[in-house]
Amino acid sequence: MNQRFARRGAPPEDSLSLRAAAWGAVVVSVIACAAEGEIGAAVAVAVVVTLTIGSAFSYVTRRRPWRKLRPVIAILAVAAFIHFFLSISTPAEAGGLSSVTTPLALLFSLIQVAHAFDVPARRDLLFTFAGSVTLMAVAATQAVNESFGIFVIPWAFACVYGLMASWTSMTGGGPVPTRTVAAAGGTTILGALVLIVALPAPQATRSLVFPATSRQNTPVANPGGLAGGGGDGSLPARPGKTGGSFAVGGYLGFAGPLDTALRGQLGNEVVMRVRATRPAFFAGETYDHWDGQSWTSSSSKTEKISGGPSFNLEGPISNIPANQLDVQTFYAARPLPNLVFAADTPVEVWFPSSTLYVGVDHSIRTGIAITQGTIYTVVSNLDRATPAQMRATTNSKDILPADQYREYTQLPGGNRYARAHALTLAVTQGHASTYGKVVALEGWMADHLRYSTDIPPLPQGADAVNNFLFGSRVGYCEQISTALAVMLRGIGIPAREAVGYVPGPYNPITDLYDIEAKDAHAWVQVWFPGLGWQNFDPTASVPLANPSPGQALLGAIGRGLGHLPLVPLGAVLAAAASALAFIRIRRRRSRTWAEQVTRAIERAGKRAGRTRRASETLAEYAACLDLPPSPLHAGGYLSRRVKLSRWARRRDARRRAKVARLRSIAALADRSAFAGREPDVHTRIEVLAFLVNLRLPRRRMHPPDREPTPNGTVPSPGGTPGPQELASFSASSKDAPSASSLR
Repeated sequence: MNQRFARRGAPPEDSLSLRAAAWGAVVVSVIACAAEGEIGAAVAVAVVVTLTIGSAFSYVTRRRPWRKLRPVIAILAVAAFIHFFLSISTPAEAGGLSSVTTPLALLFSLIQVAHAFDVPARRDLLFTFAGSVTLMAVAATQAVNESFGIFVIPWAFACVYGLMASWTSMTGGGPVPTRTVAAAGGTTILGALVLIVALPAPQATRSLVFPATSRQNTPVANPGGLAGGGGDGSLPARPGKTGGSFAVGGYLGFAGPLDTALRGQLGNEVVMRVRATRPAFFAGETYDHWDGQSWTSSSSKTEKISGGPSFNLEGPISNIPANQLDVQTFYAARPLPNLVFAADTPVEVWFPSSTLYVGVDHSIRTGIAITQGTIYTVVSNLDRATPAQMRATTNSKDILPADQYREYTQLPGGNRYARAHALTLAVTQGHASTYGKVVALEGWMADHLRYSTDIPPLPQGADAVNNFLFGSRVGYCEQISTALAVMLRGIGIPAREAVGYVPGPYNPITDLYDIEAKDAHAWVQVWFPGLGWQNFDPTASVPLANPSPGQALLGAIGRGLGHLPLVPLGAVLAAAASALAFIRIRRRRSRTWAEQVTRAIERAGKRAGRTRRASETLAEYAACLDLPPSPLHAGGYLSRRVKLSRWARRRDARRRAKVARLRSIAALADRSAFAGREPDVHTRIEVLAFLVNLRLPRRRMHPPDREPTPNGTVPSPGGTPGPQELASFSASSKDAPSASSLR
């Protein structure tokens, strides 16, 4: 061994498999960081190339490392740390966590490159694996979907393979204990599942700099106006066509007017992902004017706010204490309209732009297109009033200004909604508070209307609300929420239509809500004096809190099992269980007479409290299955001075004869197994019948050389019976076993 390594206590590592696994783990982690935008593509290529050169250099010089290279490596590591601390000490730009994780990814990439040129020993390679863990963790902080698994799987394979190669190298080429590895892997997976189930629901914090990034800064054609949905994200938003699909950017509610006469289908594609402190309605626009078929906004004025990337907003005044802050981060998965979706009421926005535009209804629009990869964060004050607070507003004098009251109770002229008004009065009779009337109307709708996305077209010239309430009575969120708003306006309660998204399915792996196109939604906002606009939805409900990862995982498993065909699945599982049982029985079934005898003796000894050791022959094991010292032994102290009953003497003699016969059987089995000399058929059958009913007393076992056999002979060391013992077995069976060559 090289003296240099002898002093260090770490011999050079010659295993190419271990070195290849370490190199692969680091390369995969670097590529993962590049894929998540933590480091640039050019930097990743340079790191991989340099890392490869360094790994090859370390292998060549593993027995005689270059000492002069180590100061250079130390200087490079110190320079990398200085660059990291300078990067995180400067004021963080819009980018939030990436302002820390990006320098961290670069730091560990540079350290891995420097370290790659001096990896002579096994412990140095294990440090390489540890560094790859940090890089993968940094990349995972920016992962927002399951596609990150394409990096996790090969990285985990490289790590497991590296640990197995390390074991092989450490044991000098010994085999890997596969059972131990499998048990450790199963325990790790089980522990991870238990941890996921036990984790609490994630909570966002306001103490961090919030994420806000954009891969493209394409200005919109009309600042302050609606735009989006096109390939470049800068085209004006357009409504869908009758009978066509709803484009995300051209969804009816995000394209100016909301035309309830149009029909379309929303797909399952993910349009954005949201991490939120609490689930909520993510509103984009509101409407105040209804013409019998479409909703529009009576005012298109917007207020320009500059500063960026952090914008402070002034929300509507409310008497609800501002103690329910909700932090939401939106990750655009495809081009979206230039609307900043937010839970009500937004008070702070982090967006990668220098300007925002706020409408009179407090909706927020951007000056640049929201393209795929755009990230922005909103801090909202959830002005959610309790039912008791809303019921207590009946006699409040705090009402809307006259012009706004007329705006939010507007209905088309004439006596168009006379039947709807009469129905509203009948349903709300006996309810004095606004909240009671809203709840009563929601309950009536739940009992008399049917939700469906497959609804008949609106007849030409028909009123959408009258046709829905007194005609088809089948509709989806737009028809139902519009009918509720019109009925409330008919009895003087201010209401408006809101559109946006409801939280989609919760992903316990990413802690994000995967909002799909079909989660686009319309609901009603009702004005309560002193409490502001409150959300009411007759067709959907938003949970009060985020589910824990365990709840989401178990819920997903339950939903998945609910869609499985139980009868065919049960038949398949029964067939698989039967096949496994058959294979197990075949494997456990003894193939030879000697194997049957061996297993029978081992079972009897185990029941008596003595298991067979791996180093024992069957004869040695059987010799240990003897009785404890007895006062009846020839020459024993008690045999000369105590007279026992005849029954006790016979019982002791039977026990000793049984043990002697068992040892003789073990000798026959050993002879059959090793010499190929089996007894005759009659003897084999008699032996098996004897072993089936064999029950040894559960007593203290003793070595074979402490007790004589009943006929006075002492067994040889190791317990192999002599000729006299075999003769005693033959005499007890009254049929001397003649060795035959039956095989």
